[in-house]
Amino acid sequence: MYVKLDQLEIMGTHLEEVKVGDILSFEALIRNPLDWDHFFERIEMLKYHRNTPFTVVTREGDRIQGIGEIISAEKWRNGIHFGFKIKVKVKKQKSLSDKRTHERLASHAVIAELSPLPF
Repeated sequence: MYVKLDQLEIMGTHLEEVKVGDILSFEALIRNPLDWDHFFERIEMLKYHRNTPFTVVTREGDRIQGIGEIISAEKWRNGIHFGFKIKVKVKKQKSLSDKRTHERLASHAVIAELSPLPF
């Protein structure tokens, strides 16, 4: 799994939860404090309520790209672990697997065949 939101890239080792629908929501758990500094800087640079490009790659390998508006970013600390959860309101979304499905269906011509009625 992989999520990229503007300049923020999160690999599957950090991702705890990813939900894609009308709202893209992902949560990451950071175990290394040095990594947290890197993510904290990137989260602070995010622009709220502006069109922001995103890319999500699922475990199955499907790639979803789109544009959305960041509506919230929560940062938290639990003992020695750090984490964040970001929610994005999806405006445009394109799945490359859907595109392949449509192309495959469009490439086959549909021909109606009439069979004679038995008497």
